[in-house]
Amino acid sequence: MNKDIRIQKINDIISRADSFFSSQEIPWQDELQTMPAYKIPLICLVYNKYNGRILSRTKSLESQKQPIDAESEEGKKLIEKLLWDSNPSRNKKTLESLKKLGQEKIGIITKDGIIIDGNRRAMLLAKTGQNDYFKAVVLPVTLEENPLEIEKLETSFQMGEDEKLGYNPIEKYLKVKGLEQRNVSIEKIADWMGETEGKIEEYKNVMKIMDDYLEYLNYQGIYTQLDGREDQFINLTKWLDTFRGETSSKGFDGYKSSDVDDLMIIAFDYIRAKYEGKQFRIIADGLKENHFFGNKIIWNDFKNCHFKNIQPILD
Repeated sequence: MNKDIRIQKINDIISRADSFFSSQEIPWQDELQTMPAYKIPLICLVYNKYNGRILSRTKSLESQKQPIDAESEEGKKLIEKLLWDSNPSRNKKTLESLKKLGQEKIGIITKDGIIIDGNRRAMLLAKTGQNDYFKAVVLPVTLEENPLEIEKLETSFQMGEDEKLGYNPIEKYLKVKGLEQRNVSIEKIADWMGETEGKIEEYKNVMKIMDDYLEYLNYQGIYTQLDGREDQFINLTKWLDTFRGETSSKGFDGYKSSDVDDLMIIAFDYIRAKYEGKQFRIIADGLKENHFFGNKIIWNDFKNCHFKNIQPILD
C-alpha cells in the first residue's frame, strides 16, 4: 500500500463519526493538546526504521550497504525482527499481556501511517494474530512535513525516564548525535530527553570517542560494534578529559600528549576485547597510585608489552 492510499484510508477512518473511541494528551507544538485516537488497521501502518529502539541496528545495516525499505514486505519483516531482538524477554511479557488484555497504551502515527510511538507494540499486536488494528492518535502531518516536531515528540516519549530502561544503552548516544547534527541545541535536547544539559554534554562526548573507536577499527557507522561496551567508553572519555593538556596530577610525572594518545589506542584494544570492571579500570582510573598510567615505569613496560604483542595480531 503506497503513501497516498494510506493517507486516504486513514483519512476515511478519522472522518467517520463512529470511528473515534478515545482521546490522548499529546505534547505537540509546545503545548499539551488533547487529540482523538482511532483504531487504525495494521495494514495501513509503516514501521519507523529510525525508531530510537533500533536506531543503532538500522544505521549499522545501512552503513554496510544494506538499505532498508520500510514499506516493502522484506523491510517490514527485517524491522520486526530487529524490534523483537531488541529485548526478547520484555517482548515476551508484553506479548502475553496483549493476548490477555489487548492494547492498553495508545500509540502515535503520522497521517500517512508512519508509527512514531508504538513500533514495538504494533509488531507484537501483529504477532498475536488477535487484532488487525492499532489504537493510535493520528498527527495532522506526514514525517516529511514537520520532521523536527515529530522528532521532538518521539524523543520525549521514547527517551523519557519511564521508557529508556528498555532500550539498548547505545541508542541514547545516537539520539543526541542525530539531534545535534540537525542543529538542535543542547538545552532543547536535554528538555526533550528529560535529562540535564550536563548529562547531554556527557552523552555527546562519549559518542565522539565511540565514533573515534569505530574509525580506528574501520567500522565507521557500524554501531552494533559498540554493544556491551558502554561503561568502558564512559571511563575512557573521563580519562582523556582528565589527562589531555598534560597537567593532571593523576598521570605520571612528565607525561606527554603522545602518551595520552597511546592510552587511547591501548584502551581501544581492550574495549574491543570487552575487558571490563577492575581489569579495564586499572589502566588509568582513579588516583595516581591506583593505575598503570600513574607510574612511568609501569606504564612504559605495559605500553611496550602491549604494542609488541598486539602488532602481530593486527598484521
